[in-house]
Amino acid sequence: RSLTSHHCHSVVVQLREVSANRDREGPAMRLEASKVQGQLDEAVQILGLELDNLLQREKSKIRTEMRAVSLKDLRRLADFIKDKCRVYGWIDPRSKETVGDAKEVNLYQLVFNFIGPVTAPVGHEVVDDSVMIGPDDEVPGGEALWLEHKGRRRLRYVRGVPPGPEARTADKFVRNFSGSFAELLWSEERAAEWFVSHFWGEPVVDFVTCLNAHDQRYKLGGGGLYWVCAHANSQTHISEELGTEGPLHSPFYLALDKAQGAVLVIDSASEVTRRMWCGFENVIIARERKEFVMATAQEGTGHTLTSTPAPADGGRRSIFGGHMAPEEVCLIRSSEFPRDGLMAALDTHLELARASNKDDEQMIIDTVRTELGGFDRANSKLRVLGATALFATETVTAESVQVLNRSTEPFELNGTWESAAAGLKLGLEFQNCDGLLLVSGQQVPDAESLARDLGRELLSAQHLRKVHFALGRSNVQDAGFQALGAAFSNKSALTSVTLDCRFCELGDAGMAGLVQGLGQAPNLASVHLNLRFCEKIGDAGMTSLGQGLGQAPCLASVHLDLSKCENIGDAGLKGFGQGLGQAP
Repeated sequence: RSLTSHHCHSVVVQLREVSANRDREGPAMRLEASKVQGQLDEAVQILGLELDNLLQREKSKIRTEMRAVSLKDLRRLADFIKDKCRVYGWIDPRSKETVGDAKEVNLYQLVFNFIGPVTAPVGHEVVDDSVMIGPDDEVPGGEALWLEHKGRRRLRYVRGVPPGPEARTADKFVRNFSGSFAELLWSEERAAEWFVSHFWGEPVVDFVTCLNAHDQRYKLGGGGLYWVCAHANSQTHISEELGTEGPLHSPFYLALDKAQGAVLVIDSASEVTRRMWCGFENVIIARERKEFVMATAQEGTGHTLTSTPAPADGGRRSIFGGHMAPEEVCLIRSSEFPRDGLMAALDTHLELARASNKDDEQMIIDTVRTELGGFDRANSKLRVLGATALFATETVTAESVQVLNRSTEPFELNGTWESAAAGLKLGLEFQNCDGLLLVSGQQVPDAESLARDLGRELLSAQHLRKVHFALGRSNVQDAGFQALGAAFSNKSALTSVTLDCRFCELGDAGMAGLVQGLGQAPNLASVHLNLRFCEKIGDAGMTSLGQGLGQAPCLASVHLDLSKCENIGDAGLKGFGQGLGQAP
């Protein structure tokens, strides 16, 4: 049973006649073909393609899974489309209508008009009358296009088997080899750093915009290597390249297995989550715990969504001075991600996805269920990413809370205190929350009650690794800080706590309760406390702070800001030092 990708359709290039008269002599048809050939030759020059990479060998020496392309390559391709698709008169393979807007050219159209013809196999070296071209430009083996390369006329096939002396029989004049677009760019194997899962109906310009955003977020400088099926697979030998041994032996799996991470490009209709091959890819991503990024484009701007901070999230300066925590920058980026894509992720059901080839569809379903443990983990991963991003945008719904409560995988929540209040009201639980960042949005009317409620819920958060709470200018009182301290107590996973308490109502009693809990976190390594303008903290509170932190057995770093804490005197500082000095 042959394996055919839903992404990859057979490419058919039809010769458009100068005249509507279908009985016209062959030379007129070849004249039109020469025009197309001229366009291809110009495209080869514009893009710097190396046709000799294909013509000088009988079969590919580059494994399909090792045919990565760079973002710089893809940018050139997008610019080429914008400059030339209308000039060349590209058509849509389904409607046969001319493509009107370069920004809407998708991969189906790109492969039909350009990638298919320029990478198709070379057939007979023929003279004009060697092959009879029948009605609708048919020749033995399929539809074809006259091409010339370096002065030698060849018949280059876009579909079917090049004709031999007998049907499907090759001789010394027939060369069956065709290549991929990636092989026109590079002549050696290149492993992709990032696997791209996407829908072919996404406009190519938007697709590249998404990868531009990913490149910037990960500080790749345009040099990142991506595996994109349309460019890695030979569009005229799909079945041969994908093989017959099933999805786990396909180039899709092998390329993804080698990649450090994956980018899921969300098209405007979120069709990518309803395509079975993309579903298979996301099952592998979740199973192998690959680094995962969602990307989408809206009005020419690319957006990325990650569950944890990316390299470019560090180092941004705050409007208040100093640098923002990477988690805060990640939160901002999550809040900017278009909500339509998030709502679609929340409703992911990969087992209901479809493939163009029904045999492929059933084969993937059988493989996922019998060999990969089913679709549940991948569904959960996409749903949780959508739910956590909605939390960041202060769009907390009963459905998103249900997704988080049912998650069997750890997740981080980054959002505002308003999001936390909405989540708690809807029954949000924190059993599998391993990171929690809450910043101030609009003023929370009763932050004290919220802090107490959150503290109670966090008692069950045994996977909690890091906490970052911005409580500045809130009305949280001592009881709220005591509740938070109790939540931190005996959390074996907890390693980092950051509390921004500027202008808070934190007093000595609240400080004592807070640090008592911190001191009982057995693996706590780092504490950051911003206590600027906390005027209710006195010497007793500072002494408690030192004594509490001094009990933490793994504490390695303490960062304090005591600016404008005018009620702390020498006695408090001395007590703090003595207490901290008792640290193991």
